[in-house]
Amino acid sequence: MIQRIQLFTIAMLVTCLGGCGALRSKSRLGVKETVPTIRPDSAPRELCKATLPMYQIEPPDILDIEVVRLVPRSDYRLNTTDVLRIRVRRDSIDRLAPGDMLALRVPGAPAVASLDGNFIIQSDGSISLGNPYGSVRLSGLRLDEAQKAIESQLEKQLVASNAIVAIAEAGVPVDGEFALEIDGTVDFGPPYGSVNLDGLTLEDAKKILMECFQKHFDEPNITINLLQASSLQQVVGEHLVGPDGHISLGIYGTVPVVGLTLEEASFAIEQKLSMVLDEPRVATSVLAYNSKLFYVITQGPGIGDAVFRFPVTGGETVLDALSLIQGIPPGSSHRMWIARPSPKSNEYQVLPIDWNELTSLAATTTNYQMMPGDRLYIQQDSLVAFDNNLAKLIAPLERILGFSILGAETATRLSGNVLEGGGNPRRF
Repeated sequence: MIQRIQLFTIAMLVTCLGGCGALRSKSRLGVKETVPTIRPDSAPRELCKATLPMYQIEPPDILDIEVVRLVPRSDYRLNTTDVLRIRVRRDSIDRLAPGDMLALRVPGAPAVASLDGNFIIQSDGSISLGNPYGSVRLSGLRLDEAQKAIESQLEKQLVASNAIVAIAEAGVPVDGEFALEIDGTVDFGPPYGSVNLDGLTLEDAKKILMECFQKHFDEPNITINLLQASSLQQVVGEHLVGPDGHISLGIYGTVPVVGLTLEEASFAIEQKLSMVLDEPRVATSVLAYNSKLFYVITQGPGIGDAVFRFPVTGGETVLDALSLIQGIPPGSSHRMWIARPSPKSNEYQVLPIDWNELTSLAATTTNYQMMPGDRLYIQQDSLVAFDNNLAKLIAPLERILGFSILGAETATRLSGNVLEGGGNPRRF
């Protein structure tokens, strides 16, 4: 029985060795004899790198997009929470307005309560003369009318109430930032009140403001600008190119960018935004090069191959690729090559690599530049592969033999004198 088992084991080993030898010969035949190689002197390498063609965007690249000019078009309609910069100036200062500064002098006022200085017209349209004279409303009056109003107020306290009034500085009645309230109005405070601008363009809003301030000034000059538009969305940051080749711009929609260069993509985005914005300017760059890749493939010695993928940024060489996987993995040999995709389906482009010259002699002849789609293939160690294959073949036999031996030993121990009392003939 033992001889039969030995003969069977030897036969299986011979079969395994023959199969492994056939596989190795077939592999060598496939690599050396049937695979045409390109000439090494025509391939870019470490000291003679090539510049890659203009980058074309493809999924799943990540673009960094920033709209540097985000100005709404002239037909933009104002919405709630929009912020406006409004300035109302007067071409004529015949009528006084809040913010004006008057130079006032009353010679008949006593020294303890003198009236000689500058007085500003408050937002309610009046100036305060102090105690005991009180305040006088002057907004909307001409300069001579303001003088009579001041003298009329002073007659209550002074015998000689003659006043000298002049404009020291003309103020700007309205100048600041105003937000559209929930009801769509802009509140300017007293004495101008609030104006409804919701849904109007800037040109129409200017006409409405002109009608409002003409009630207070003869020739108002109004300037209105949109500082912040609530219905406009900032476009800045990372944008992923989707599987359909489009990028999302939020409320502005999507733009197809697949196959475009960065310049062409910027133009396409500007064309899309120009439907809402006035002459937008877009800066576009590639944040992550995810569509142009090269691969490092390590042939596992009978335990499965490993594939690693890395983006091509334009300057990677063979040594760079190997450094990304921490060198040659255990169980691999020093035999490696680059398989480069060929436009013809029945041809293969192979660049053999001399590991010893590449490392110990610093030779750059085979330190090729990695191109998009390249496969850096590292072949397995044949001895390690043979050992692993042999172990996989013998392991089932070891389990069967171990189970058989264990069963035989168990049956032996449970038979004979053991079942009759442990082998004691006196049965004590």
